[in-house]
Amino acid sequence: MPNNTARCKITVGMGTAKYAPEQNAIVWKVRRFPGGQEVVLNGEIELIMSTKNKAWLRPPIAVDFQVPMFTASGLHVRSLKIYERSNYQTTKWVRYVTRAGSYQVRI
Repeated sequence: MPNNTARCKITVGMGTAKYAPEQNAIVWKVRRFPGGQEVVLNGEIELIMSTKNKAWLRPPIAVDFQVPMFTASGLHVRSLKIYERSNYQTTKWVRYVTRAGSYQVRI
């Protein structure tokens, strides 16, 4: 989002979306995403008036996402063995997270 963003009007088909001014971004959270469907986010921003009539150059939109507790590759840990000599109490737990690479959308 541009630095001189005043207001955002965001509509989503699924989940919740809000403008985060500290990150200059729109944060969109989708709790459950059914397969084989398309979900759309539409946003309209209003810019603060400035004394300079400088046009917004439309920089590329950076997109990243993560899907917790899911592996895109299908990799699963079947067993986990921990060898610890001290009396440290261990918890056998594996966290799966699928993260996107760096995507850019240019308009």
